[in-house]
Order: sequence, then C-alpha cells, then structure tokens
Amino acid sequence: MKLRILNVLCGFALASTLAHAGPGWDVTSFSTAPQNAPKLVAAIDEWMAAGGSQFPGQVTLYANEADGDDPATHTIVATFPSVAANEAFSQKVQNDEKLTAQWAKLIGVFSANTTVVETTRGSFVRSWGDVDTGDSAWIHHFVTVSDPAGMVAAMDQWMNSATGKKAPGQLHLSSVVAGGMGSPSHIVSIGYANQAEMETWNDSLAGNAEFAAYIAKLQSMSEYHGANMAIRVKTWGNDPVAATASR
Repeated sequence: MKLRILNVLCGFALASTLAHAGPGWDVTSFSTAPQNAPKLVAAIDEWMAAGGSQFPGQVTLYANEADGDDPATHTIVATFPSVAANEAFSQKVQNDEKLTAQWAKLIGVFSANTTVVETTRGSFVRSWGDVDTGDSAWIHHFVTVSDPAGMVAAMDQWMNSATGKKAPGQLHLSSVVAGGMGSPSHIVSIGYANQAEMETWNDSLAGNAEFAAYIAKLQSMSEYHGANMAIRVKTWGNDPVAATASR
C-alpha cells in the first residue's frame, strides 16, 4: 500500500455506509534515500520512548517493496482505537510544552530527510484471522465498492469456508475516510509472517473452487484499481485491532 503516517483517507458515500466508531488509521507515505532510513528509525525510537509512549495505539514503519510508479519509498501507519482517542492525544501534545518540543524534534528529522508523497486516513470495517504485529509482508488491494455490506459478507463467508479457515496471517477491510481526489472507497489488506508464507499460500489456491467463487463475488461488487506490497521495518506501541478480529 502507498505507505503513509496514519492521518487521513477520503469520505465516500459508499464507504460511509459502514462507518462506525472504532479502530482507524492514518498513513503517510514519503520518499527518502536508503542511507536515511536508520535516522528515521532512531528518531521514532526516541519519540516513542518519550511522549509517543502515551499514544493510544500503534505506529509501524514500512518499506515499499513494489508499488508501481509511486515515488514513495516508505510508509508510516498509525493505528488508533478511535478517532476521539487519536484526537485527544494530538490535543495533549499541542497543549504540553515538553511534548510539543519532543514532537517538533521528530518532525525536524523527517523534514530534513524525507519528502512527503501522500497522506490518507481510514477506518477498519472488519478484521479476520490472527492479528500479529510481527507479520512482515503485506499486500494492499485498492478497490471501489458498490455493495460494502455484500463485500463484508463475502469476505466473512470466505474466511469461514473450509479453505479460508486454513488461511495464514490476517485480513482487513478498511474504508477510506480521506485520501484526496480519486481515492478508492476501500482497501483490502493481507498480512503474512513473511514473503515465503505469502508465496506458499497463494500457490496453494491455484484451481481452488472456493477461492475462485470468493474472487468472483468480490469482482461482481467492486472495481479493482491495483495492489501494493510493503515490508515491515519496525513497530512501536500497542495494536488496537487484535481484539476486534474474527474468523
């Protein structure tokens, strides 16, 4: 996915049909030179050990492995238990002189070493599988959905099918809250322990009737825009999504 610092994603009527108070995310994608990556990790380390330790969610830095002509090299994703909780933390940072100074130091490092490409905000609609912050290989599929409720039902049916129950990793459907003009309405994100697990699972689905039926259902209610692949670099904080996942 076009990696970004979880902070925005577009409000479509289609997405809003499933809008609800619950876990969400902000994404910031940016470009940087390879030699700058350690500086960015160190800066986040320092922030998350200080004022960032109070953030009521999780922050993850990803390296963009395959994303077409997107100039972004990395993405920061910040997940939070609710928009209200995220807003309360932001206000706390703004109103506390010490926290403001610590945040400014972090932003200073990023401003000097990166170029922001895109920002997006989204809301988790539903999550399935084993939510593990250690999963390192991610595929994000971008779609515009004509039947959001039908999409959830199809994914739920798949994950509870004989084949779907064997699926490794985790599956998430997110609605795009704000992401600029032309944004998709939804994003389907799949996380695996590593690329080898991803490859083995995908190979096993070749010729599988249940999987073919699942994909046909999704295609009947959505327009596909493409996919991105990202590799986790490091994660900080506590995951607000794990408790909401189901099979």
